[in-house]
Amino acid sequence: MSTVFISGSIKIKSLDEKVRSRLANVISSGLNVLIGDAGGVDKSVQQYFKENNFSSVTVYCTGGSPRNNDGEWPVVNVAPPVKTKSRAYFTAKDLKMADDSDFGLMVWDCKSTGTLSNVIELLKKKKKSVVYVSPKKAFLNVATVSDLRQLIMQMDDESFVEADKKISLSRKLESLSNGEGLESQDSEKRKIFEQIEHHQNAIMNHQRAIAELQAQLDNLREPISDLFSD
Repeated sequence: MSTVFISGSIKIKSLDEKVRSRLANVISSGLNVLIGDAGGVDKSVQQYFKENNFSSVTVYCTGGSPRNNDGEWPVVNVAPPVKTKSRAYFTAKDLKMADDSDFGLMVWDCKSTGTLSNVIELLKKKKKSVVYVSPKKAFLNVATVSDLRQLIMQMDDESFVEADKKISLSRKLESLSNGEGLESQDSEKRKIFEQIEHHQNAIMNHQRAIAELQAQLDNLREPISDLFSD
């Protein structure tokens, strides 16, 4: 039976009906579920499975006992790469879940770098993710770099810049675009993918340039009250 890695933004405290419907499909399909022990989506998904008496769940945590294990399911303890509870400490379990799963189901707030990193890690391993973009209330499938770029375009400029700082997002995109972690394509398909990625990159750059110019324009505009003063 296939295994799904479920993850999501810690700031999302409740599940939309569309997500709950997907989780119902997970139960009816008898999939094996891997999930972390964090708050937010992890805890909400755990609560859903507990309420529905679903037993095919394994909780992954870094280090000792899990922070959340509502259904008292089996636990996989992942050895931390560092002692301090840094980003590397908590992502250790996510990397292990990406290894142990067949595909991902993610719930994303268009900001969380942890969730986005999980999508990227699965893509590097040639594994597909189904991502629920919470602000848009819609699912996006991510199976190619082009799909990933479409997902990233859902972020606002500030979130993109922050993600670039935290997880080197631009570098990871470039690495994936150069073919790392992807199945080889014949030359004609590769050319088409490169053209699509080039144009999508240009769109993202233009959108950011427009936002910057608009901000400059707003700063140059005089307040309406000043126009009528002596």
